[in-house]
Amino acid sequence: MMALKFDNFYKPFLEKDEHKKSKEYKKLSPKMKGAVDEIFKIMDSKPSDFLNTFEKTIKDISKKKRVLEKDLISYFEKEVLSI
Repeated sequence: MMALKFDNFYKPFLEKDEHKKSKEYKKLSPKMKGAVDEIFKIMDSKPSDFLNTFEKTIKDISKKKRVLEKDLISYFEKEVLSI
């Protein structure tokens, strides 16, 4: 049996910019929205690497955008739980 690649069955769970319509996103500060937008942009550009690089991406973006890493993680946890 041939192993399937992640790309073969991965479908983005949100359309482009769909995350901006969520209740959780709308509660964020402009600074946090910028950080979240950048994370989604990176996820969209490399969906196959997403799971492997998610933590590093959060860490990098939190430094770049000067937001707390735990706040970004908390946002994504709330988003995933609200779907």
